[in-house]
Amino acid sequence: MKTSRKVLSAAIAIPAAAVAVLGMAPMAHAEARATCPDWEKDCAVFYYNSNNQGSRTAFTRDGVSNLAGYKFLSSGAGKGLDVKNNAASFWNASVDSIATVFFRSNYGGACDTFAPLAEANRLAKTYNENASFDFDRRGTNCYKWD
Repeated sequence: MKTSRKVLSAAIAIPAAAVAVLGMAPMAHAEARATCPDWEKDCAVFYYNSNNQGSRTAFTRDGVSNLAGYKFLSSGAGKGLDVKNNAASFWNASVDSIATVFFRSNYGGACDTFAPLAEANRLAKTYNENASFDFDRRGTNCYKWD
């Protein structure tokens, strides 16, 4: 009987401790939406097709270390498909921040870096090979968009 109580106590205590620790950790993350809101300082838009056409997804607030799981949200070609490794064009809608799109997850590999308000009708180094992006992060071996 004592053993089963100890096991039950541990089974309850361990998940409770995990929730307490995770609940206290800051969880910064980007918000994905179909368009950039007027009030948001930092916003980056991925387009499914070249020339800023097709479905799009706008990310606000923070970068994304792995675009897996994010979908193209607006109407048009590509709606519902993964953003990761499917974007052909990009717009940095931020007024003050640079935005960098990376070939690999966790901000690695070749990249395209965008000055504030710059856009690419066809991504140079990350065309359909985009795995992460961030604001105010510079990579090496980046194509620079002004």
